[in-house]
Amino acid sequence: MEDFVVELKNNINKNLKNNDRKSSCFRGLLYHIIKSSSEIKITEEYSSDGDLKFEVSLKSLGVSYDTLVKYKKEFYSDFVVNFVGELLIRENINKFAKILVGLDPHDYPLVVDQYEHKKFGMALFKQDKVIFTFHISLIQTILTEDLKKTT
Repeated sequence: MEDFVVELKNNINKNLKNNDRKSSCFRGLLYHIIKSSSEIKITEEYSSDGDLKFEVSLKSLGVSYDTLVKYKKEFYSDFVVNFVGELLIRENINKFAKILVGLDPHDYPLVVDQYEHKKFGMALFKQDKVIFTFHISLIQTILTEDLKKTT
């Protein structure tokens, strides 16, 4: 363990200026995404195991092809995928809530409660659409957050 810590310390560049820090790459990418007004399209209501898919165009996300090339590593990171996926769901929660409410009460325990959302899947389709996959339990979690805070 001690060798690992020494090796890790030796790999950290301590002479970075603020503009050179890796976090600025994430900030640059997220700046484009956050300033956009994204329009999503739900492509699959839900699978038998509760996975949902929705898509958004790169243009709607505020990401040009040049921006994607510049921030490719950050764009495909778990951090960005999960952040953007959840941001898009929260901004479009009414669309997703309709799916949750529309579930057959007999299917609800099997589709929603049997699994738990862990992280988003994301794929780029035909270089202009981004497809996100997530578990429907995330919608339930978002909708019940306020209840959890008060109990």
